[in-house]
Amino acid sequence: MSQDFAIFLEKEGYFAARSEIINQRAWSIVEFEPRICVDYRRVIKYMKAEIVSTGTELLLGETFNTSAHYLTGKLSSLGIEVDYHTTVGDNPKRLEQVLRQAIDRSDLLVTTGGLGPTADDLTKELVAKVLDLKLEIDVSSLEQIKQFFGRRKAPMPSSNEKQAFFPKGSKILPNPIGTAPGAIIQKSGKTIIILPGPPFEMQPMFDNYVWTELEKIVGPHAERMNERVLKVFGIGESAIEKVLDELMNLPDLTVALLAKRAEMHVRLVARSTETTFGKAKESLDRVEEEIRRRLGNKVFGRDQETMIGIIGQRLKEKNLTISTAESCTGGLLGAAFTQEPGSSRFYLGGVVSYSNSLKQGLLGVSEKNLKLFGAVSEAVAKEMAEGIRNKTGSDLAISTTGIAGPDGGSDEKPVGLVYIGFSSAKGVYAEKFQFYGERESVRQLTVQAALNGIRLMG
Repeated sequence: MSQDFAIFLEKEGYFAARSEIINQRAWSIVEFEPRICVDYRRVIKYMKAEIVSTGTELLLGETFNTSAHYLTGKLSSLGIEVDYHTTVGDNPKRLEQVLRQAIDRSDLLVTTGGLGPTADDLTKELVAKVLDLKLEIDVSSLEQIKQFFGRRKAPMPSSNEKQAFFPKGSKILPNPIGTAPGAIIQKSGKTIIILPGPPFEMQPMFDNYVWTELEKIVGPHAERMNERVLKVFGIGESAIEKVLDELMNLPDLTVALLAKRAEMHVRLVARSTETTFGKAKESLDRVEEEIRRRLGNKVFGRDQETMIGIIGQRLKEKNLTISTAESCTGGLLGAAFTQEPGSSRFYLGGVVSYSNSLKQGLLGVSEKNLKLFGAVSEAVAKEMAEGIRNKTGSDLAISTTGIAGPDGGSDEKPVGLVYIGFSSAKGVYAEKFQFYGERESVRQLTVQAALNGIRLMG
């Protein structure tokens, strides 16, 4: 390392212990707490991470490992590179082996699972063993666990006491949802984060407590991913790529297309350090504006926004109510509305009229139209929407009728054919759609198309 560069590092507050040349490039690896990669042009904190998920149910395929997906995205946005995902069953010997390997090869280890009260929940015990630390009880955690059971008018089982024990020196992460607190342990230049297995407990713990701690560790010199996601409906992946054209190959920003079951995501990523964040944001704003201009009203939301969330907010602002009449979606549309907090302010209810007799009896669909056009038709979709609006007195109404498959299609009416009816004081109309895919995809696409129709009504 040159003397000038060493002086530069000292001015920046970094004290080198060792340096070397790697990959035939003039990079120096500087070991300290935490590790840093530097060259003569920039100083960037560099942290390698591994996620270890415990639980035999994961290995048996009984449970999807959504936590690893979630954590990887969060860590990547902090500029932390995840090199390994490891899943291990509830076997002490194998778990210890995996933990030793992970701590040896990674700067940051994040574990999920194994914090329960049963005999095979051994993550904390084995982390303590690998790090040569004693387990100590955290009185505050024990009290919170007792209060958890107290609120349920039940005594705390003695087995739950083990959940209040942690490796010595741990920073405790509270768990207001369950009985398994997490912990952050730092030793010998390594950071180990222990989180509960259930995603509904793990995610709030990470967002509320872990994120800020990692920001401190990573610091302002880390190169982070600034991400923005535009959500699109009504145009396919190939068509989007053609419309965006040269925007897919920008030098300072990455644009990627992600196909979801019922919508498309356009993901924008611009990398920056804390000092160059403003420039990255300008690039994101500029490209987002151009994408919206090219795709028009096909873009319905951004980042955490959802179709139903946008529609629900709009209905509440305009003080409008809505009702549903469903056939092929079998209640999915109504479920989408009630999934939104505060939906009782705008969703009055609905009818699942799968049979023709219920379409006639509950919604007033005419026998003539059923015989002449069939249940899957524009005429029936319009009558269903009009019928449920009259029945409930709602301002707006939507209906769905179609052939979800895999059976029931014909040359005239193939699988995936759907009609969606819309009714309001301004009148009633129906739109025809031809969806492709398996049964659940057709049903989900129908729900999204129905919601999108409401969005476009203004």
